[in-house]
Parts: sequence; structure tokens; C-alpha cells
Amino acid sequence: MRTHLTLGRLLGVPIGVNLGVLAVCALLFWSLAFVSLPNIAPSHPTSAYWFAGAVGVIAFMVSLVGHELGHSYVAQRNDVRVVEITLWLFGGVAKLEGEADDPGAEFRIAAAGPLASGVIAALSGGAAVLVGRLDGNEVLFGLLVWLAAINVVLAVSNLLPAFPLDGGRMLRSFLWRRRGRKGPATRVAAMIGQVLAVGLVVGGLALGIWSSWWTGLWTAALGLFLLAAARGEWLAAQAQPELLAESVAVVSRPLPEPLGAGSSVADLERALRHDPRAPFVPLVDERGEISSVLVRESIRRIPPAHRAEVPVGSLATPLIGLTRVDPNETVAQVVDQMGRGSDWWAVVVEDGSLTAVVCSEDVEQVLELASA
Repeated sequence: MRTHLTLGRLLGVPIGVNLGVLAVCALLFWSLAFVSLPNIAPSHPTSAYWFAGAVGVIAFMVSLVGHELGHSYVAQRNDVRVVEITLWLFGGVAKLEGEADDPGAEFRIAAAGPLASGVIAALSGGAAVLVGRLDGNEVLFGLLVWLAAINVVLAVSNLLPAFPLDGGRMLRSFLWRRRGRKGPATRVAAMIGQVLAVGLVVGGLALGIWSSWWTGLWTAALGLFLLAAARGEWLAAQAQPELLAESVAVVSRPLPEPLGAGSSVADLERALRHDPRAPFVPLVDERGEISSVLVRESIRRIPPAHRAEVPVGSLATPLIGLTRVDPNETVAQVVDQMGRGSDWWAVVVEDGSLTAVVCSEDVEQVLELASA
């Protein structure tokens, strides 16, 4: 059953909203229209509070999208595809296809969200100052102050060094760079996330007993969610040595669509642009069989102005001369054969037919999980 509605696309990224957000919007509207705005700007018509409350809810949702778009924009600049952005009970989440390949990119992607919230807070605060100096509408002034404050809270709370919050991912990137391994860095960051999550739960319960039950309940619920998420990440980062006994299927990549013998180098360039993770494109001969491949690096030999005229056959690398891997080999056997820490790829051949490709970077990821 579908749990969220798709609202549209921004920067090429689908934007969706979880159905549970509707309840949060209703509570937020009630808080704004009946509590916050009447306290900031008393003695105004009820309709003014209602209208401002509705605008505030929309502005808050836009702020959440802005926060996640910050992550998405920087992720795309670092070659990490963004599948979608979904707004839900505790804010928003940008679903990424994979993760950053290096700690620097991880840090930039994580920091972009709080930075975007900080910019929105600064713009809202500046607009509030301008409205105040011009003796503008008090309800509008109160709404802008509230919007600035809630974006500050959004930025600061996400900077908590509790994985998988943005601050926790920034912490993981620091530990990753310092230790040189992602797995141990993830475990440490996730453990810190669990400790801080327990602190939020305890603090929320105390706040609910001695101060505001509503704020305390919300804080405790956020802590429980963070605890579950951090523990899940911690468990996922545990060593899995059994992966070394798996077949190469766990690390092999599917082949791009093959090109015909009559294709040009420009066609090859387009095919590789469509599949940026592919090290080569298979080439079909006159019998309809794959007997050679077209490696990515070979394109550089042809000047861009002539790529539409030059046939790909002049760049073909015979399949028989390539390093081969049997599909029944294990990851450990492939590592023994090919080594680790170098940039290589090998074709997977079964019964004489090319079926997949194994790349060193994928093997390294499995080794990281196996020895975490």
C-alpha cells in the first residue's frame, strides 16, 4: 500500500509527502493559530491568525524541502543520485542511491542540509527585522520570527553528532578520514547516536513531567526514533565475514546494452554517459554474438569532432584477451586472483558467454563489510 503522495519534482528530484504529515500539519496549525501568534501579536481578528497559521504550515513544509534539496544538490554534484525526497513525521529525508565514495563528499552532503536551513532562517529573520522597522503587520512579523526560529531549531538539531542525523554523518566522515575505513567509523558514530538518543528519551520524559508534557512527549518520540535508526545502522556496520564465501554475483554489475558493429564512437559515448558506472560496452559481431568490448578509456583516442564518423570497431578489445572470472568463484577467490587496493575490472564469462563485470571498487566495499 502506498504510504505517501507525490507532489511534483524540483531539480529533477521527486517530492513526496507521507500521509502521517497531515496530522503534524494540523497540530502545527493549531499551535500557530491559537497559541504562538496570539501571544506574539494579541488583539487581532481570529481570521488573521488562521490565515497566518495556514501560511506558516506551508512555509514550514517548504523549509523542510529546502533542507533536503540542500542535501540533494550537493549529492548530485558529487555523483550520488537522489531517488526522491519524502516529508514525514519528523521532518524530511532525501533517499540517495548509494553513498558517497569518500569522506569529503560525505561531509559536504551532510552539511548542506543544515546550511540550507540556516540560510532560510537568516532570510526569514531579515524579513522580520524589515517588517518591524517599517511598522508592518504584527501577525506577519510574528510569523516570520517563528519561521526563523523553527529553521534555527531544524539546523541545530540536525547538527547533533548522532548518526544518522546530519551531524552524525559529519562525525562519521571525520572518523572515516582519520581511520581510513568507513565501517569502524560508522560503528562509532552509530554508538554515539544511540547514547544521545537515550539522552533525548530521558530528557523528554523529564521535560514532560516537570515542564511541558507536549514538548516532552515529542522529544521522547524523536529520541526513540533516533535510537532505532542508530541501532539499525550500528548492526548493519558489523563485520560480515560470510560475505567472502559468496559468489561473485554479490559484486558483479549488469552489462550495458550492447552496440552493433555499425555504431559510431559517438554512440559509444552516449551509451557510457547513460550508464556512468560501466567500464565498457559489449560489441555484437555480424553473428549477433558478443566477441569484444569497447572500454571507456578508448574514447579519448578519438577527437570529439570525429567521433560521429569513426566506427567503434576500430576501438574494440577482443573478449579472449580480457581477465576472466568464473561466476561460481567466491569473492575471496577473486581477491586472491586479482588482488585488492588497485583499479581493475574483470569480465564474468559462463559457458563462453559474457554475463557480467566485476569491478575492484565493488569488491572493496564487500571487503569493508566483511572485515568491519
